[in-house]
Amino acid sequence: MEYPVFRYCEEENELNPIVSLPDPLILGLHALGELATNPDRCLSTQQIAASIGSTEPHLSKVLQRLNKGGMVKSVRGPGGGYKLNCVPDETPLRNIFELLGGPFDSKGCGLDGCRNKTCFIGEMMDELTRAFLRYLESRTLTDFTRYYGNSIPVEIEISVITPSLGQKHPNFST
Repeated sequence: MEYPVFRYCEEENELNPIVSLPDPLILGLHALGELATNPDRCLSTQQIAASIGSTEPHLSKVLQRLNKGGMVKSVRGPGGGYKLNCVPDETPLRNIFELLGGPFDSKGCGLDGCRNKTCFIGEMMDELTRAFLRYLESRTLTDFTRYYGNSIPVEIEISVITPSLGQKHPNFST
């Protein structure tokens, strides 16, 4: 049996995003991309902000969180700034997402009045969350830097199945 596959398309206005990422996470990923592509240099907040198009105060807060979480280290003094403090090959994207965006908690369908124990929308959102987590666990900071600054397309495939109808995905157990 073949399963329908949906892919994110890069063309403007083709799809509305299902996932909305918080600003600190977006800034942090871009900052880590800059630091990972310049592993031998300390980069100042000013340099990173100029490179990614951010304000220094906002980026500074994000870099402090990354420093506290051990992803980067701050170097004081002349020529100081920030350096990567993690091994990109051993740093799953999920760690970065949870450090800057918080834990992944599926909230079901999100409708406060929904009392259905088996809500299709809630089950769908839970499955999308699990698929996204599998993706983030399977990718590292190294994978991200391969895309960073290039125009390599990112594809996440999600098979649409309905477990309550007895359908099972051939690659994943529930």
